Amino acid sequence: MPTITIPYNFKARPYQVPFMRYFDNGGKRGMWVVHRRGGKDLTSMHQTNKMAHQEKGLYWHIFPTAEQARKALWTGSISTGTKERIMEAVFPKAIRKSPRDWSLQGEMVIELKCGSVWRLMGSDKMEIVGAGPKGVVFSEYALAKPNTWDLVRPMLRESNGWAMFITTPRGKNHAHKLYEQAGAPDSGWFRDLKTVRDTGLTYGSNRGKGAIGWEEMVAEERAEGMPESLIEQEYFCSFSAANVGSFYGVLLGLLEARGSLTTPFDASGDEVITFWDLGRADDTTIWWMRFRDGTTREAPRVDVLDHYASHGEDLEHYFAVLDERASRNGWKYAKHVLPHDARAKTLSTRLSIQEQFVLKYGPSKVEIAPELSLKDGIAAVRWLLQQDIRFHPQCSHQSTPKDCDGIDALRTYHREWDDRAKAFRETPVHDWSSHTADAARMMAVSIKRAELWTRHSRPSPPPPPQPPINTGMPTLNDLWASTRKRW
Repeated sequence: MPTITIPYNFKARPYQVPFMRYFDNGGKRGMWVVHRRGGKDLTSMHQTNKMAHQEKGLYWHIFPTAEQARKALWTGSISTGTKERIMEAVFPKAIRKSPRDWSLQGEMVIELKCGSVWRLMGSDKMEIVGAGPKGVVFSEYALAKPNTWDLVRPMLRESNGWAMFITTPRGKNHAHKLYEQAGAPDSGWFRDLKTVRDTGLTYGSNRGKGAIGWEEMVAEERAEGMPESLIEQEYFCSFSAANVGSFYGVLLGLLEARGSLTTPFDASGDEVITFWDLGRADDTTIWWMRFRDGTTREAPRVDVLDHYASHGEDLEHYFAVLDERASRNGWKYAKHVLPHDARAKTLSTRLSIQEQFVLKYGPSKVEIAPELSLKDGIAAVRWLLQQDIRFHPQCSHQSTPKDCDGIDALRTYHREWDDRAKAFRETPVHDWSSHTADAARMMAVSIKRAELWTRHSRPSPPPPPQPPINTGMPTLNDLWASTRKRW
């Protein structure tokens, strides 16, 4: 490609050059795993800017959530001590047509004087309309909604466009799968992994020492309480551990090791229960579940049969999904369990979602989940994952471009490390995984009640034969025998 002169200076460090050169030479797919504070976003944004000047088009930079995108990039500053805004550093006034001035709440779109448009987005609110992009950066892909790539992939094929995946590991999830695929000899992908040992960066000391190397930086983090597993994940790019901070990652790893996440089983049944989380502007999610024989309130034996998530759909869409799943699998529904906000009336129908379910399925088929705190609900899910539970492989199936992997969502559901407090935050991060995890909470807190909902319709075994009761009084047979003797 021809060299393009852009009126700003970006001096790539040696570890950044192979990644940038790959795309300079016409590469289409790149997976770049780099440690925390390794400059992944800045590198990819500068490379995108250069390519936007080489070929006019639409370019996207996709964060896990739109809120994270706004905080990290749109309103963020470079962490080198200059306090220069990231957006101004990458897209200075000399090359941009709009916006003229940065607005903290503005639409996250930049129009360049060369005719290209750069857009900052979140994977949690992807509304893909209009022309397709020429290039897409998936930032922190390990935390992004996995099906975003499936939404974008056909568009890039049509536009002959490129995709960059930049991330720090978060366990063996969808990003790890993509990393493995990118390493195949015939993949045609660029793949690289850089730890703090590889980049040669220096860091500000928390102890007033000025610039320090990676060994001292890691030692400071360790001394200030950062867990060793988090250090391995964030600075040494380890995929080996479950996502550090994940509420359910370790327990799901144990289930996977014993085959409870991947082994198919007969998913038919006539006592299936659904558990819901209701989204407004974001996802509505559903889990399907049944009990196996031998279930008791204290020791449930649970089969999780399926998972579905979508957004931007009316309730009739989800009723159709219920009916299609029932027809396909031979299911008969025992209950549909809704969260408490299902009681709120909607402006469009003047009926609550609960009332609409009752009209569709009848009052005996609809329940509101018990109300517990978020903390207690998470504890209930952890309890459930330690019972005799198995997930059908179709829980990981994505039936539509909007759908997401239910198991991956549970793995991803996490809380963040607070660098200032040197502890994990109490509340989970609200991202694409939250609604699937919330529906799982509805399931976990309802399990003991749900066992009662299904018990009444199971055929009762016949009572065992009872021996005759000896009361000391003569029976009719005794009286009849004595009468015959007198005759």
